[in-house]
Amino acid sequence: MKKTLLATVISMAAFGANAFTLDKADTDTLDKLAGYGITQANWDDGEFTSLTFIDSHRLLNHATMYPAKQGRTFEKSSRALDMSAPVQDVDGFELTIEELLRDRLHNRTMVVLQDGKLVHEHYWSGTNKDTLQLAQSITKSFASSLAAIAQEEGHLKFSDPIDKYLPEAKGTVIEGQPLQHALDMRTGFGLIDADNQNAYASDWDMSMAKAIGWYGEPTDWVGVQEYTKHLNKTAYEAGKKYEYHSYNTEVLGLITARATDQHWSQYFEDKIWKQGGFNSKATIFVGKDDQPMACGGLSMTTRDAATMGDIWAHDGKAQDGTQVIPKAFLDGIWAGDKEVKAAWALGKEAALADGFYKDQFRILNLDGKPWMVGIGVHGQVLAVEKESKTVVAMFGNYNVASSARFAVDGFHTALPTILNNIR
Repeated sequence: MKKTLLATVISMAAFGANAFTLDKADTDTLDKLAGYGITQANWDDGEFTSLTFIDSHRLLNHATMYPAKQGRTFEKSSRALDMSAPVQDVDGFELTIEELLRDRLHNRTMVVLQDGKLVHEHYWSGTNKDTLQLAQSITKSFASSLAAIAQEEGHLKFSDPIDKYLPEAKGTVIEGQPLQHALDMRTGFGLIDADNQNAYASDWDMSMAKAIGWYGEPTDWVGVQEYTKHLNKTAYEAGKKYEYHSYNTEVLGLITARATDQHWSQYFEDKIWKQGGFNSKATIFVGKDDQPMACGGLSMTTRDAATMGDIWAHDGKAQDGTQVIPKAFLDGIWAGDKEVKAAWALGKEAALADGFYKDQFRILNLDGKPWMVGIGVHGQVLAVEKESKTVVAMFGNYNVASSARFAVDGFHTALPTILNNIR
């Protein structure tokens, strides 16, 4: 980057604004957890997520981004969510929606907004409205929203070839592909590792996880740009099939930073976190090259997650009317196109829901209504039902990364039940 981090910080200070900071993992926390077998190498194991998904920034190097002084308000709605509403688990066992969320899906916090007003919030397991929690792959939808701003400002085009901004892709199977393919998870590359044993299955391989620093210091490769150079296998024809790989979002994050000529975290803070009415700081994991992990590294409060959902629900506008996310970008996601719908039909998630994946969002048909959904493993959900402008933000620690059972209970059962029991 031409503009150094130091120059950015000095420039922000000159204008009297909080600039993002780069911070180290907390060694005291790591030392304490090591005595119980929890390290940077296994911090995201299902056994530990009830602990490590809260204040996760303690575990890895990270950037901290700050809101404007005046955040949005949370006016209480005249309506409320009936948490005693009856539901059935996948085996037919009858219980309430509260019991399903808390006891079966390991939900920890939830905020529900409708047309911008607070319908419901709960905080279990010692959390509160100020607790930072790991968003996991909900981060992807934040990253694409930021890229959409960069496109609106003329820094990049989704139709541009990836290697225009990522010359490391030249000579690989993604050379010449439009950035849109990465946004839609349609790049078609094959994972590098032949033996791919990890908790996230086909999402990524350990070579990429280590390159970006997900498990602490990387080994041979530093950053997704180094991983990119080794993409020489094709899994399917580019553009034809939806196949979920976090690599695509890492590329999107790096390209956004390079195209805007500034640190991703600074651009995110300036364009989203200070403009959208957020109330608390946010953090994002960074690797050895200080590149943020755009695929899943954001931590935030549940209220701030709901705030972003409310922006999406209101055509990209914040509570105060500021246009934060381009409306045309969100309109395009809701509408989809024939390419992404055909690609979804060929992917494995088509068996779980009618929908499609576009621009790092899923649009799912749930109980006859389209929902815009950001999903993170282990039970992180940020969902928007546009007609009623209902937003559901949930953080939790489901014991496995993802499963058909959670897809049924978390989406087909929980979200429609929540919507139908706001009275």
